[in-house]
Amino acid sequence: MKRILTASVAVLMLASGAGAASAQDWRNDHNNNGRYDSRDRAYEQGRRDQARHEARQDRREDRREYRRWVKGQRLDARYRGNGYYVSDWRRHGLRAPPRGYRWQKVDDQYVLAAVATGLIAAVILANH
Repeated sequence: MKRILTASVAVLMLASGAGAASAQDWRNDHNNNGRYDSRDRAYEQGRRDQARHEARQDRREDRREYRRWVKGQRLDARYRGNGYYVSDWRRHGLRAPPRGYRWQKVDDQYVLAAVATGLIAAVILANH
């Protein structure tokens, strides 16, 4: 009985080892019988180029997000909408905006900008 169990375990172990080897061979042999094709290199190079491009895009977007606004610059149109508008300027300790200007809160900064042109008249850091 013991011999039969030992023989069956040995057969199972051999069978599982052969299965792993054949799976590995299949991975290496799936394209042109194991030859490395120039199309494979081009595809891999394209993927690397795409990954580099996406990383550069992410860095550019990060830089744009943490911009320091300065008097005399123009506030981007995307920050001039009502989503950034500060209507309760007294509560934030800000002075009353002159006619034609309004306070916008952008990136933890209060920016006093002209409504029509976006020209920045003052920038104050927000206190948390």
